Amino acid sequence: MRADLSRRAFGALVTAAGVAYARASAGRARTLPGGKISLRVPWPTSALDPHRLDDGLAAIFGDALFDTLYAHDGAGGFVPSLAEAEPEIEGTTLRVALRAGLRTGRGRPLDARAAAASIARARGAGARAWLADVPAPRIEGRWLIFAMKDAGRLMRALASPLVAIVRADFSPESPDGTGPFRLGSRGGSLVLARNPFAARGPAFLEEITLGSARNLDASLVAFERAQDDIGWLGSGLYSTRPGSRAFDVGPVAHAVLATGQDVTPWNAPGAAQAACDSVPTQKLSSLAVGPAWRSTADDGWGGPPATLLVRDDSPWLMELARTLAAVLSRPAHEIVAKPVGPAEIAQRRASRSYPLLLDVVRPLLHGALGAAVALATADDPTRAADLVRHPPKNDLSPRAVARSLRLGIVGEVRVQGGQMPDLTLVPSTSTHGVDWGACHTRSR
Repeated sequence: MRADLSRRAFGALVTAAGVAYARASAGRARTLPGGKISLRVPWPTSALDPHRLDDGLAAIFGDALFDTLYAHDGAGGFVPSLAEAEPEIEGTTLRVALRAGLRTGRGRPLDARAAAASIARARGAGARAWLADVPAPRIEGRWLIFAMKDAGRLMRALASPLVAIVRADFSPESPDGTGPFRLGSRGGSLVLARNPFAARGPAFLEEITLGSARNLDASLVAFERAQDDIGWLGSGLYSTRPGSRAFDVGPVAHAVLATGQDVTPWNAPGAAQAACDSVPTQKLSSLAVGPAWRSTADDGWGGPPATLLVRDDSPWLMELARTLAAVLSRPAHEIVAKPVGPAEIAQRRASRSYPLLLDVVRPLLHGALGAAVALATADDPTRAADLVRHPPKNDLSPRAVARSLRLGIVGEVRVQGGQMPDLTLVPSTSTHGVDWGACHTRSR
């Protein structure tokens, strides 16, 4: 039984406190839903946008707040989520009905118009290329009518976490969705509280308190001092917290180094990846950037002296930028990391008016194609749309794809660190990282 179905069953049973629910898929004993946990992450927490390709917080917690019309089933197929059923064929069109009575975490209705607006918003953001072959739907009551005939391709497209369904008045500064949690705030921290209107059933946990770590040490210190239940990237700064255990739920995004117009002719496909390939894995190991890769000749950066722009509100990215700049710099080819505001990053990225830029790219779906299209979209949406229409049969690994782009894979953004043993983190089957709604702990 999948975690989303487990929560749906729980939602039908949660009419009395202390209801127990069995997670048959894992063969565990019956678990009492409840409990609260806290953690802090070295990522900006002032906004969360599921449709942005570069939103690190959405990569980690998007699944906690939002749902899609269809969901990846973990075995290569797709199942209805907010949609009532698989698409119905009618002549030359496909009809998708939304489930009746959908409400967001704030109790506001969600209908077909909101779904159509979400698809349009996603198309104007990170899913532009991913939705290249999906026409804008027309609306008939609670039905979305798509002028296409390939139901499998439509479900795949609409299962992307970057095509999450939100209301037309959605605000990243106050995100509201149909996921297992609804978002609030308390004492300067975000609070993910159990959503009683959750489309697939409420979360097992009562709430998650989420703070923003001002640097990479803050989460480790808080975990070591028993202030948090999860330590980001480790189990303590000075010593391992007694009784804790390590966890690694895998990657949720890629950290990429992009070249811009200010370093022409080094702003050429493959140049950034060549530089990234020369970085020994152990130089970045403290940042948990994923499995070791085979580093090439230690050439470093061969272009002119350059500034590496990075968001000034993302401690993890800033530390990665400083480390990367030091590793890649050579005499007469120095790189200096420069933190700037998110608005400037967005403006520079749109015009490509920068020397070097460190960014985050979220995969559009499980598997090689979802990662490849995301990376291509970050460089050239037109090229990415071609990948969607005509997926190549050759190597689609991220580093191989990046060698034909003006960006390079520095490493992965991973969900790993230390946790208390009474907490069970459940890997997501429909997106990446953690299925926060299915996580549970002994009530406390």
